[in-house]
Amino acid sequence: MNEEYLVLPVNHIPGVVEFLSALGVKPAGFGAQLLTNVYEQFFIHSTDLRDLYERYYCVEYKNFQRYLELAHEIYLNPEDLEKRYILNIKSPGGVVDPAYDNNILDAVIECIKKLEGSDEGKD
Repeated sequence: MNEEYLVLPVNHIPGVVEFLSALGVKPAGFGAQLLTNVYEQFFIHSTDLRDLYERYYCVEYKNFQRYLELAHEIYLNPEDLEKRYILNIKSPGGVVDPAYDNNILDAVIECIKKLEGSDEGKD
């Protein structure tokens, strides 16, 4: 499999229990084991490109958008550019691997968007 990346702009990183609950998964079952792995891929082992830019590349690139486009070939709409975290997830695997027909990537992304919507106005 080629190394592929999934870019996930979010304002809120849920806790693992919140993530599993939003997906309707009981915390002690096999589904929880599978989806805890997904949680870790998305929120723990991913790279926050905004943080990377602010720490190391802000002097090299005029702005964050330019950094994403030139360094990573990532083109985001203005709304996504405003998100607090721009997570770069390397080769999503397991139950979210796009190479498999029965993957649940879309369901997980939709769940994260719903969590984002329920978190609006909390800051």
